[in-house]
Amino acid sequence: MRRFLSSAVFVLAALAGSFAVAGAQSAPAVTLALDARDVGRDVLHVRETLPVHGPITLVFPKWIPGEHGPGGSILELVNLRMRAAGKPVAFKRDDLDNFAFHVDVPTGASSLELTFDHLYAPQGDSTTPNLAVVNWVDAVLYPKGARAADVQIAPSITLPDGWQFGTALVTTATSGTTTTFAPVSLETLVDSPVDAGRYVRKIPLYDKNGTLNEAVIVADSPSSYDLKDSTIADMKNLVIQADALFGVRHWRNYHFLITLSDTTAHFGLEHHESSDDRINANTLTDENALQSSGDLLPHEYTHSWNGKYRRPAGLATPNYQEPMQDELLWVYEGLTQFYGQILSFRSGFRKIDDYPDYIAQIAASLDTEPGRATRPLVDTAIAIPVARGSSGTYNGLRRGGDYYPEGAMVWLEADQIIRQQSNGQKSLDDFARAFHGGAADTAPAVVPYTRNDVIAALNAVQPYDWEAFFDTRVDSVQPHLSMDGIEKGGWRLVYNDTANKYIRFRETNSRFAGIDTRYSLGAQFGGDGRVIDVFPNTPASRAGLAPGMSVLAVNGKRFSTGALRDAIKGAKTDASARIALIANDAGFVKLATIDYHGGERYPHLERIADRPDNLTASVQPKAAIR
Repeated sequence: MRRFLSSAVFVLAALAGSFAVAGAQSAPAVTLALDARDVGRDVLHVRETLPVHGPITLVFPKWIPGEHGPGGSILELVNLRMRAAGKPVAFKRDDLDNFAFHVDVPTGASSLELTFDHLYAPQGDSTTPNLAVVNWVDAVLYPKGARAADVQIAPSITLPDGWQFGTALVTTATSGTTTTFAPVSLETLVDSPVDAGRYVRKIPLYDKNGTLNEAVIVADSPSSYDLKDSTIADMKNLVIQADALFGVRHWRNYHFLITLSDTTAHFGLEHHESSDDRINANTLTDENALQSSGDLLPHEYTHSWNGKYRRPAGLATPNYQEPMQDELLWVYEGLTQFYGQILSFRSGFRKIDDYPDYIAQIAASLDTEPGRATRPLVDTAIAIPVARGSSGTYNGLRRGGDYYPEGAMVWLEADQIIRQQSNGQKSLDDFARAFHGGAADTAPAVVPYTRNDVIAALNAVQPYDWEAFFDTRVDSVQPHLSMDGIEKGGWRLVYNDTANKYIRFRETNSRFAGIDTRYSLGAQFGGDGRVIDVFPNTPASRAGLAPGMSVLAVNGKRFSTGALRDAIKGAKTDASARIALIANDAGFVKLATIDYHGGERYPHLERIADRPDNLTASVQPKAAIR
């Protein structure tokens, strides 16, 4: 793929559904200068200058791409001041829309200067004394009603002495600790975070024909990025396998912006030409942690094709104030989750022989969620803008963001249907290549789609009643997860007392560090005894346990995961034994006696003897095409 000129600006044409290359811009650019030298104290200083012609209403981004809801950080905007023609300018926040400011620009003024600060939570999700993830969406106001593609911005950032950074933006000049980037649209700017820090390692993953794909690792300590050669090889294989899957690229250069820290938040956020990947400090150097989080990089990378390039029409909004419609998140996130999982095995992050255990623990967790008795899968997508404000208790009743894991299971079944209907000649990969790839490499673009477009594309690959399939799997209440996809793949879900590898990986990962007894006692516990979740009509629920309690002792011993595991095993061999827990319930001591004798219980897949193994066939690596 050829390198695109750095001076080109790629503008979203919302109605046409694609980017266009713009030459000279008729409107003067907004200048946006960030001073990040105080991020160690959780403060980002912002100076912005906009061209104006009379009174104007400015808005702060509210609906953030990739967050699927009104998550704009308006509460962290402080010290807002405005000046024009050298004098202070009066402004007033809108009475109903608190993200909007009405500005009384004086007659004759041609520009408006804003200064304000963005605050980060102390030791919060984006900063430590050694690093910061800077999102431009936290540090910009723009004219109300403007299309993000039409607002041209000239950005720059000043970092602490000695810090390095990674970003998809193109550097045009560096002076001291200040870096100036090529002007871009607001849409591209918001899509291009900056990962910066004292300890930075850059690893080229693909560097051919003027095209670069690299990992930019920012850490609290250099020891976190002392990677094994095999881990780097897996990262390189991820690029190879994604190319083989989609056939073409819709990025010019790509940057995995990886933050390794135990104090920042841990998640991934997708962008066209980069991904914001925040994980524990040891994730890339500890085998258990890597296995637990092995699909994060593949998931966010897949989003460059599914979510950024192909995007549900309801999420392809012209700016960041218009509400997003999340109904198709089971495609946007569910299909990405499926291919994130698939690519984690094809690239080598995970072992192919472990794929059945991986699928077993996902299927079992979904099958035992009580909330599915009243909520269809599509409702978990539609409701996500308000779901993030919940207390988080009884996650099994809430169903949470099931459009991720159950969406992936829907697409796993779709893959198996295509394989079966085509007698093994086709798979979901053919759909992915046609729908998310295309005829040739392109620059970043947005091509919106509807549910009917998805169904039509599937029928073009393999005729089937896909509409009825999605009506049943997505729109209808299903008290239990359909196992048809697993069984079509030649396997069935079973339970026994052998530990599931991926449940154990999660139990020993510091993000969970507990014990998952949902399939035996009906509860999940943190390593400190905290009750994370309790499932209705289970032994733990009947004993009176509830989320938020903290177990202090098990059968007279101080709580530990080992003590609880021993108690479960002991009760299996003694029919008269009870599992006696002493719990702290908001300062009150509670005795919870659990009557359970089934021993440890974990999900696994076992082969169906007379059926071909099409399940693990889906995770076999593909031949390189570049």
